[in-house]
Amino acid sequence: MDEYVKTGSKALKDVFWIFVIAFALLFMHRRPEETNTIYYTLAFPVLIFIVYYLHVRLFPLGEIQFVILTAFLTEMGLIMIYRVAPELLVKQIIWIAIGFGLYFIASYLFKHYGWLYNLKYGEYIYIFLTVGLIISTLFFGKEIGGAKNWLTFDGIYVQPAEAAKVIYIIFLARYLKDKRDLKNILILGAITIGIAGIFALEKDLGMAFLFYTTTVLMVFLVTSNLFYVASGFGLMAIGGILAYFLFWHVRVRIEAWLNPWMDVPGKTYQIVQSLFAIAAGGFFGTGLFMGHPEYIPVVASDFIFSAICEEFGILGGIAIILVYFVIMYRGIKVALEARDEFGALMAAGLISMFSLQVFTIIGGVIKFIPLTGVTLPFVSYGGSSMVMSFFTLGMLNGISVGEEEKEDVQFEAQY
Repeated sequence: MDEYVKTGSKALKDVFWIFVIAFALLFMHRRPEETNTIYYTLAFPVLIFIVYYLHVRLFPLGEIQFVILTAFLTEMGLIMIYRVAPELLVKQIIWIAIGFGLYFIASYLFKHYGWLYNLKYGEYIYIFLTVGLIISTLFFGKEIGGAKNWLTFDGIYVQPAEAAKVIYIIFLARYLKDKRDLKNILILGAITIGIAGIFALEKDLGMAFLFYTTTVLMVFLVTSNLFYVASGFGLMAIGGILAYFLFWHVRVRIEAWLNPWMDVPGKTYQIVQSLFAIAAGGFFGTGLFMGHPEYIPVVASDFIFSAICEEFGILGGIAIILVYFVIMYRGIKVALEARDEFGALMAAGLISMFSLQVFTIIGGVIKFIPLTGVTLPFVSYGGSSMVMSFFTLGMLNGISVGEEEKEDVQFEAQY
């Protein structure tokens, strides 16, 4: 265990020095006008070391890798956010601190997750909460960036769909643990299509894709029935074709994906600037402040991966992707090692939706798939996405800790 902690501490120190060097260069180039910016920036590495220490003490059997990996991702996000939108830096650090707090809360709550399965009428409670959160923005939401998926409270913007993702995964795990026959799969399909339809009305294509595709993957996971998968993706293709003809914003996204050069000054400006940025970076990048990521609209949130590729190069982008792969691996490992089927399904659903989100946004900014406008977890600017991404990993950590503690109890009982 001591050697394990030492290895983690060494990796964290490497992350720390990357942060210090990068921000030293940034501060020399762009001197902060307010000393608060410097104080908050210096507080970030202190926060990471405190979180690491608390994790080792509180959850010695947990997934300490999550802390190291998210530290790297969040610091890369902070570097680029200060580079392109320095006024957002302090807010992002505060969201990260709140996120780590929720990570510990989720880790504690989900060590013993059996109550979620045993909750009376839990299945109905989870789906009503999911639909309620999603539909709330349809009636009370504010449209930002073309999608009506935000609620505002005294100037604070909240995206309810981020919380709905977690609750929906709990619903799926509860539902699919006991209901796998054709009739119940069809009912689940109808529910999922209804949720995707609500997102389509809100013009939130990214969330529609995440919820629908995660459901198809979960159904395949519990049934191993390729017919269900083929039917699910076939219906998605039909829905995509209908959406293309029914919704103007869907048509614009598809046309920009098929031919980004058709209207560079207008409809396709964003994706074209993203492609230019990635190409300009080459393998090794232009270097901090040597590129022009500020030319990309909404670069701090939707297109931060393009900015990283421009100034850190394709190799920098690959490093980010590899870190996500390690998180995915640890999440899959948690699911495989969970001896309770409900816990295994919940872990599988969480890491599936997380992985699909990473694929969706990176695939969109490199024009591999149509752009949908979700955030890059732990890297993009945004409060709702940041804190719920931490909560998701906290749930996985809690499931892992719970399984390890059960194993220790059984071992002690035997000997």
